[in-house]
Amino acid sequence: YNVTNAGNYNFTYSYGEGNCLTTDDVQLTVNTLPVVDAGLDLNFCVDAGLQTLLGSPTGGNWSGTGIVSGTNNFDPSLATVGIHSIVYHYTDGNSCDSRDTMTIRVNALPIVNAGVDTILCDQLIPVTFSGQPVGGVWLGSGVTSGGVFTPNGVSMYTLRYGYTAANTGCYNEDSLDVDVVAPTLAVAGNDFSVCEDVGTVNLN
Repeated sequence: YNVTNAGNYNFTYSYGEGNCLTTDDVQLTVNTLPVVDAGLDLNFCVDAGLQTLLGSPTGGNWSGTGIVSGTNNFDPSLATVGIHSIVYHYTDGNSCDSRDTMTIRVNALPIVNAGVDTILCDQLIPVTFSGQPVGGVWLGSGVTSGGVFTPNGVSMYTLRYGYTAANTGCYNEDSLDVDVVAPTLAVAGNDFSVCEDVGTVNLN
């Protein structure tokens, strides 16, 4: 018998003939497959950490690249950047099983460059730093969000440049060190006077 639809089906088996004919009935119950839903396709940044997946009905098993074995956790860093097919498999009380597949895209972090380390003198003269890609935000002591840094005390300053990619929402940052040192003071010497006919004056 070729099973095509769920339901109850009765069959009669006959053996023999005449007054030796015997029959027996059997009922076949065809159970429906469970309706399984792995959920909507998802996107994560590669540094997003463990993500809990919720399939329906509960109690099934997950498999695929990035699934932490024996759990419903997806680890983007384990999966690595790319598109991954994740399968949710469920078996019901009748031992009927079904599965559903979802797609998870793991996005790379943007490449961010704050620039090279630098040395500045401790003078209240603003210096503007430019990070790449443009459109990020500067963070740290003495620097504005737009990258304007004003030295204010001899010290080592770590400035961070953070950027969020518009197409993925993934964030990354880079840093540079600013070594603020005491300036060497210029000494022109003492004031002095000469007569206007002295000729050449030697300034040291």
